[in-house]
Amino acid sequence: MKLIRIIPSLLIKDNILVKGKQFKEHKYVGDVFNAVKIFSEKRAHEIQLLDISARKKNTMIDINLIQKIRSEIFVPLSVGGGINNIEQISSLINEGVEKVVLNSCNYENTKLIEEAANKFGSQSIVVSIDVKKNTEGEYLIYSNNALNKIDIDFKSFVKNCESMGAGEILLTSVAYEGQQKGIDTQLYLEVENLTNIPIVASGGVGSIEDITNFFDTTNLNAITCGAHFVFYGKRNAVLINYPSQDEIETLMQKYEKNN
Repeated sequence: MKLIRIIPSLLIKDNILVKGKQFKEHKYVGDVFNAVKIFSEKRAHEIQLLDISARKKNTMIDINLIQKIRSEIFVPLSVGGGINNIEQISSLINEGVEKVVLNSCNYENTKLIEEAANKFGSQSIVVSIDVKKNTEGEYLIYSNNALNKIDIDFKSFVKNCESMGAGEILLTSVAYEGQQKGIDTQLYLEVENLTNIPIVASGGVGSIEDITNFFDTTNLNAITCGAHFVFYGKRNAVLINYPSQDEIETLMQKYEKNN
């Protein structure tokens, strides 16, 4: 049985909702609190909040914003942005955040994943990995909004995440992020059998067909969508949207039968 998850992913900059392409040119698209309430009302499987400005300001995602959001929504919440110590993770877990997403700190404080998993359980720890292809077609790891190349072998790192304590991997194809032109399926086919923990795909979704093709082609069962759930139509008008419950149930039944 393949229990699929379709997760809205929202980017925050200075506590407002933004969207860009390939981790660049972020523009204001609305109120983050309003967006998460809509996704909660539409019964999204989970909501992901990532603060892209926190690290630059040498701080973590605004805990007051998380308190406000958590008090109003009733779906699982995963949160990332500027998190680099156990105290910050603890503060988010204490506010009812189900999962904490770690990115740059994975390469700066390698013991933090293990420490956090030991204290809160692996199910609460998501390792976020951002990758780009080089000229030879190899995937390389980047951090800090894809500005800094990390000198660690990508596939080896994926293999090691589980033993480090992670309960899940969020894997983003930077070249596809925000483009809405399809998913980097090759990336996920290369890593789907490297680990026993879930890998969540991120980047490129432009239609419900992209989602179904991804689930048909790979063994993975979770995907995030950013631009596709924020914009609507050829002119990319801002309209928060999510598949209807009928569409979700049809997808769930399809993969329950086929697996």
